[in-house]
Amino acid sequence: MLFSKLETFLEKHIEGFFGRKFVSDLQFSEIEKDIAHIMKRDGKKTAGNLYIPNNYQITMAASDYERICSRKSQEMLYEYIVGTVMRQNLFIKGQLSIKFNKDNAIKKGDCDIKYDYMDEMAQTIGVNEVSESTIIIKKPGIKETALLHNEHYYARLRVIDGADISAQLDIGEGQVHIGRREENEFLLTDGNASRVHAYISFSDYRHMLHDCNSLNGTFINDKRIAEEYLKDNDVITIGNSRLVYEVF
Repeated sequence: MLFSKLETFLEKHIEGFFGRKFVSDLQFSEIEKDIAHIMKRDGKKTAGNLYIPNNYQITMAASDYERICSRKSQEMLYEYIVGTVMRQNLFIKGQLSIKFNKDNAIKKGDCDIKYDYMDEMAQTIGVNEVSESTIIIKKPGIKETALLHNEHYYARLRVIDGADISAQLDIGEGQVHIGRREENEFLLTDGNASRVHAYISFSDYRHMLHDCNSLNGTFINDKRIAEEYLKDNDVITIGNSRLVYEVF
């Protein structure tokens, strides 16, 4: 009984201490979570694809700004948005822009996120006057900050069946050529693959697989393709090799 009362006392006072100390701190994971909510709620559908805003202005209290804002934070958020786009089969047209601002009028722990469709993006979805929306983040409690990749690599190509099983390559925004030619970024020794069999490009913040007029064709999930956007866990067949596309 005495131990139970002591445990209750400690829980109450320790939680109270940490609540007073940290409850007003803005966590980076809160920004990520609310941007994910924006992407889910405010996408615009055109030509069968769902496009999300490409311009984000994130304003917070000066103390939070000094604590969590940096070039690295911008890159982390950039990679988080692109990774979410790939995992959820979304699209971004034009340049993705992220900017952090500070404003003494904003209470510590709160954050204003303004977002809109800019330039090429606005034209793609048919917006004549770019509208601006605002979402207010209110800090609900203590949460851990998410850890993200520092490099701009968003997915992995990995051989799961064939002569080159277990070979893999992390891919980002550059083109990746696949085939038997030694100069390819992803080299296959499969005799049924062409020298330059296919390549992957980066378009609308998604990876697209293109067949290079190969003799035996390029397949995604057993469907022959000329070009097609890749989705998480798609299986690519080239010759006698099967590769899986995995978003981080």
